[in-house]
Amino acid sequence: MPTDPEQVKPRQYTPPQRLWPATPSGVRKARHALTDQLAEWGMSELADDAGLVLSELMTNAQRHGRVPDRRIGTSFLRVKEGVVIEVHDARSERPVLTKAEETDERGRGLAIVEAITDGRWGVTDRDGPGKVVWAAVLGLLAFLALAEPTPDLPSDE
Repeated sequence: MPTDPEQVKPRQYTPPQRLWPATPSGVRKARHALTDQLAEWGMSELADDAGLVLSELMTNAQRHGRVPDRRIGTSFLRVKEGVVIEVHDARSERPVLTKAEETDERGRGLAIVEAITDGRWGVTDRDGPGKVVWAAVLGLLAFLALAEPTPDLPSDE
């Protein structure tokens, strides 16, 4: 069961499945599309977490990755344990996880993504300008499998 970031991250660039306006309404519409897709896959229990991750990544793309007259792309990729969310934008600057101060009004988006995905997110290159920020939102069974203690191996003593 792949739960390590190297096993769930996209292996090669593929164009986004859908394009959205780089606006708050584009973020909202994409989140509704993700919720519908998860329901179709029988994974509705992931909708809240996956929707929050998508919203954070798209808001970052809208605020920091937007190029005039360019849309934000998304892809939702089903994996055995959940969904990999990709957000495509046209700027090459990569997001950096920072620690927001208590009084900061912004700067917590990637920290939220980091917490929800247990560190299963990253950035990959894409054809042409820009980047793809991806995150894997896994279901409860995947997290329970991670929490199960592994049996002790017999020693040679």
